[in-house]
Amino acid sequence: MNEHFKYFAKLSATAIWSFIKINLLAVFSTTLVVIIEFFLLAKNIDSGSSGHVSALPFLVMAFVARPVGCILWYATCIFSPIIFFGLGNSYIISKLANKLITDKSENLINPLLDRVFKKFQVKQPEVLRNTGDYSLNKLRIIQEIKNDKSENKWIRKIVVFGMKKIQLDDIDFNQDNQNFYDIIKFKTIQGLKSITKPSRKPIWLTVAAQWIILLFIWLTKF
Repeated sequence: MNEHFKYFAKLSATAIWSFIKINLLAVFSTTLVVIIEFFLLAKNIDSGSSGHVSALPFLVMAFVARPVGCILWYATCIFSPIIFFGLGNSYIISKLANKLITDKSENLINPLLDRVFKKFQVKQPEVLRNTGDYSLNKLRIIQEIKNDKSENKWIRKIVVFGMKKIQLDDIDFNQDNQNFYDIIKFKTIQGLKSITKPSRKPIWLTVAAQWIILLFIWLTKF
């Protein structure tokens, strides 16, 4: 138990450090780009009138003067935090899943799946015959895992992440004696094993896109 506690503490520290690095990069890049873009767009507004207007009229005047530039600026302000958050969350979960499978293999995942499946099988004893049945019950199991507060949150997040990757297209539903729980368990483990060490490339591409937009606003008058 003490060994598991230390391991999960290490996982948490890895997640927190990755979160801090990604968000510091996101905040720094987004803030700098948005401020520079603001001043570039403000240069195209008559200084005499812009100095005496509130924020909304100023934005309207900026849009009239530089519609394309303003749309790109609005998009940078609104969508950058959302994109960075999604990419950062996916990167962290993938990184922890890869580390967990590499370090501990199924030793920490099997007990959670077995416990949840045993509880769920009491509620859902009938045989499943089609993709719809499998997909619906997979979603129910995912929710069951999310609600299982007795298990470490990172294990729950990683198992749910792997379970969402499951594809059911290759299952022969006409085959007798199929066990839904064995199939889901096997595919979850295989899905997690297939996760390679994640790349930060999508995050850096998002940063690059921000600066490309900045260059566009700087070099054009649209």
